[in-house]
Amino acid sequence: MDLDYLGDLFGLTDRVAVVTGARHGLGRSLALALGRAGARVVVTGREREALDPLLEELREIGVDAHAVALEVTDPKSVERGVEEAARWGGRLDVVINNAGLSIRRAATDYEVDEWDAVLDTNLRGAFLVARAAIDHMGSGGRIVSLSSTFAVAARAERAPYAASKAGLEQLTRVLALEWAPRGVTVNAVAPGATPTETRQELLAGDLEQRTAEFPLGRLGRAEDVVGAVLLLCGDAGAFITGQTLRIDGGYTLGGGA
Repeated sequence: MDLDYLGDLFGLTDRVAVVTGARHGLGRSLALALGRAGARVVVTGREREALDPLLEELREIGVDAHAVALEVTDPKSVERGVEEAARWGGRLDVVINNAGLSIRRAATDYEVDEWDAVLDTNLRGAFLVARAAIDHMGSGGRIVSLSSTFAVAARAERAPYAASKAGLEQLTRVLALEWAPRGVTVNAVAPGATPTETRQELLAGDLEQRTAEFPLGRLGRAEDVVGAVLLLCGDAGAFITGQTLRIDGGYTLGGGA
């Protein structure tokens, strides 16, 4: 088997990758995966010090890594953080919009500031980061945003979250169209329920019921999402743009029990 060929298709050797909201959950898994694929990795979060454990973990496995304080809802913080990341890396090749917020509440009980917080983080934040990054990206750049099955599958108590993710998918298509002449691809991945450490408690109460909703008979795993993101970031995904890959075990097919 020609493993070098596979490495060329899916590897990210010496590419500079930024992951927002990287401290835990899928962001942490994606940062580690990008590093193992050969990328130099910039991890971001609201508090720089909170990223130290991940930074140490990346460096222990030989990844050239850097941490940046970045609040995706603050345009000035985004500009400063992206500029610092590009200065450290010399450029940006991959941007992963992972930072997100979900508040479960019936639509009639939502406070306006809660709605704003979710939309500002999930949609406006992704736009601000992508816009700040694009001028640091050359041909071959990749932008990948984390969407959700709830962008297309309605579920109670998810009004702002679902709206933000549906908007994110349309934003992905528009940016892909605008930035195609630059040679930059823009895509999204939409995981189904994935019990990371930050979501275990949310899923624990109805784990059996939620699992039954997935035709493949299980919930998602971080590595399911990692594989899709590596596809979109590597040479194997060079001709994919404006798309959303649903990593959902068939959930959005509507065939679960």
